[in-house]
Amino acid sequence: MNKPFPPPRMARKQTLRPEFLDAPTEARLARCWRDKGDIAARNRLVAAHQALAMAAASRAGGKGRKLDNDILQHANIGLLKAADRFDPDKGFRFSTYAAWWIRAEIQDYKIQGWSLVRLPNSAPSRKLFHNLKRVETRLVAAGEVPPEHLVDRIATELAVTPEQVVLMQQRLAAPDGSLNRPVGDDGGTTQLQDLIEDPDADVEKEVSACLGSRAFWIKMSTYLDRLSKREQEIIIQIYVSDTPKTLDALGQRFGVSRERIRQIREAALIRLRASFANSAVSIQHVRAGD
Repeated sequence: MNKPFPPPRMARKQTLRPEFLDAPTEARLARCWRDKGDIAARNRLVAAHQALAMAAASRAGGKGRKLDNDILQHANIGLLKAADRFDPDKGFRFSTYAAWWIRAEIQDYKIQGWSLVRLPNSAPSRKLFHNLKRVETRLVAAGEVPPEHLVDRIATELAVTPEQVVLMQQRLAAPDGSLNRPVGDDGGTTQLQDLIEDPDADVEKEVSACLGSRAFWIKMSTYLDRLSKREQEIIIQIYVSDTPKTLDALGQRFGVSRERIRQIREAALIRLRASFANSAVSIQHVRAGD
């Protein structure tokens, strides 16, 4: 049986190993770049530590994932920044200094790339962004913190305010989405942009003027019935009751945070406005038919 002919050794793909720099050589290259602007010395210093940037990019991309070229590029940017700022006279190695700059550059890229809305880039905000999920998961798994005190405990551990924790939770839980995304799973044509409130339109007044006061409240009662019991009570207590309740008071009543009451209120209002908008469209169609 014939065996396949192996390719010549010289034809096989060869991978160049990065140069190993000892401490004196590393310090000499750094001084040449700092004092003389020797680009060749800077490039040699950076190329010798290219594996450091690649390893950091691989860890940042997640275990088992393909290496992200964008993260790798930012890791290289961090490596170049480290070369520009490294002081060999401090007595420590370049790899120790560069690792911090590479990690910082990757973290900044991940924060700014998370959302179209620019996130705060202060040191506490970066710490909150990168550690929120880990701390929250650990506290929930331990079961030592009641749910209503979880936000306060996270804020204490990460040295931020509870409001900052809630805001970051909202941003991490709701990434950017298209306004053309269909709403519901029933195959309808309603899109998310159709439910966004028009600041120049007052749908409630328009429907009330068309139906009359009594008919308007009949419609309102019908649309409220489509909400959950908790949503109904929150809307009624805030907007209909003779003595409106505050978000804090309703939070204590339902055993949740003030921010959670606000979220429930906003979701209920979106559904009510969508119902009123459909009524306005129906009325316009009837008038057009007349």
